[in-house]
Amino acid sequence: MTLGGVVACAGLAGGVAAVAASADANARGPAAAATSAGAQADEAAIRAALNAWPRAWARRDAPAICGLFAPDVVLSFPGGPDRTYRQACAQFRALTANRRRTVRYRRPTIERIVVDGDLAAVRLIWTYRIERRDGKLLERGREKGLDVFERQPDGAWRITVSHAFPLR
Repeated sequence: MTLGGVVACAGLAGGVAAVAASADANARGPAAAATSAGAQADEAAIRAALNAWPRAWARRDAPAICGLFAPDVVLSFPGGPDRTYRQACAQFRALTANRRRTVRYRRPTIERIVVDGDLAAVRLIWTYRIERRDGKLLERGREKGLDVFERQPDGAWRITVSHAFPLR
């Protein structure tokens, strides 16, 4: 979906090294193990949010679909302009309201999640289908993405920067 700022990525790069350095936290003592356990819980929460998204599409639940994204998200896809939360959610609402078509997403293939404090980077692949009501396939595709999640004030992890591009 999109990478809205190089600054977010630069800050995350430093975090990647920190997370990698704590990979064997259990061997270094209770404080390091607690940090590792916290990162594992955060990763599990991010996985759960991503895995819930296809179910939201199956229910045509636009609020739940939009709920994966932070209000300040920037979404990018090659060949098109960046989109805001408002623009993306308007498109999601239109797609879910159109009873002549069904959008189906499979659970994502999550290649990697790196958590550093209140930021996380996720590399993943989405597979989707758009079908007519009679089942005729209109479109299908696979998109590789890099999403930057940020822990929100309510504790939820939401995407703030999303960059996706089609796989051939």
